[in-house]
Amino acid sequence: MGEWNFLLVAVGEIFTPQTAAYALATLGLAVHFGYTGLLNFGQAGFMAVGGYAFAITSSAFGAPFWVCVVAAVLGSTILALLLGIPTLRLRADYLSIVTIGTAEIVRLVV
Repeated sequence: MGEWNFLLVAVGEIFTPQTAAYALATLGLAVHFGYTGLLNFGQAGFMAVGGYAFAITSSAFGAPFWVCVVAAVLGSTILALLLGIPTLRLRADYLSIVTIGTAEIVRLVV
């Protein structure tokens, strides 16, 4: 039973954070696309910036967990403001084009 316990704990430590991250991304897509009908591909960019900010503050600065979480939220929020304010009045087609472009720029930079 000891080996199974170790295996299940290890699997839970790997899959639980990843499942939570994908669940949050899915909720963001459901709220944005489900309620407004606007197609937004920016969630991938927001997740990438948040993950990158978390990793940099964790590895380079050795910051505690909650400081890294705050850095991830701030990084994603800054990108959302930089993207959201200029695109407030865009129609659905143009919004999806801008968010695809932003996600690709983030992918290339990060």
